[in-house]
Amino acid sequence: MRPEDVPLLFQELAREYADVTDMSVAATGSLARGDHRTGPGGDIVSNLDLIHVVADGADVPEVRALVERRMQRISDTFRIETTSVIAMLPAFRMAGHAHYRISMRPEWFCDGLGLGPEAFVHPGRAEGDQRAALSWMMQPVPYYLAKATVLDPTTNLAKARRAATRLADRFDLEEVRDNLDNLPRALRTLIAERGVTPLESTARYLDTPTHPDVARLVRDAVFVESMGLPSADSMLVLLPSAPN
Repeated sequence: MRPEDVPLLFQELAREYADVTDMSVAATGSLARGDHRTGPGGDIVSNLDLIHVVADGADVPEVRALVERRMQRISDTFRIETTSVIAMLPAFRMAGHAHYRISMRPEWFCDGLGLGPEAFVHPGRAEGDQRAALSWMMQPVPYYLAKATVLDPTTNLAKARRAATRLADRFDLEEVRDNLDNLPRALRTLIAERGVTPLESTARYLDTPTHPDVARLVRDAVFVESMGLPSADSMLVLLPSAPN
């Protein structure tokens, strides 16, 4: 997909979900932020990330089937990889400072749950509590560090450093800036000096960063924290179909 096609992509997404009434859908990630990556030929190489918020766990299997059909059409039309995650409404409201919430595009493709603009304005229970906000904004750092143990270390370590830099810039954390080459130490220092109670995903990584299953353990904890569902129930990754 070419960069000039991004507005068309969002228009098509809005049409695709216009008739949906049992969930709310929004974009997050680099395409939503406008800082997506392009390859040597100028094509976008970032994927499309969507959040599908549902109110009832009983709806998840049906929602997964609907999302798979609709996002396969989007992937095929625009020749782009799409990642969709399903989030339970209570978890979505609790995860106000989660990175995916902060990255959200400030419009809904559909708002079948009637959440309204305040879903972007009020980040949930962490509102006004800096230590709670810190714990959520730390979350991507161990996630990418753990992911780097099993997949593309160069890319994922760079993502961990970027997440740490965002954290340091938002809260003016010299202890993080000074330890970008040793991010586990940076996190431990931050937790100790600021009295932060880390999320379970962060604690799992820091307790056993060399555990052979640490990537899976951290990923699963992140999904339960942020989406209210295990990753196997929440995430759908769709690639463009092979040309005929």
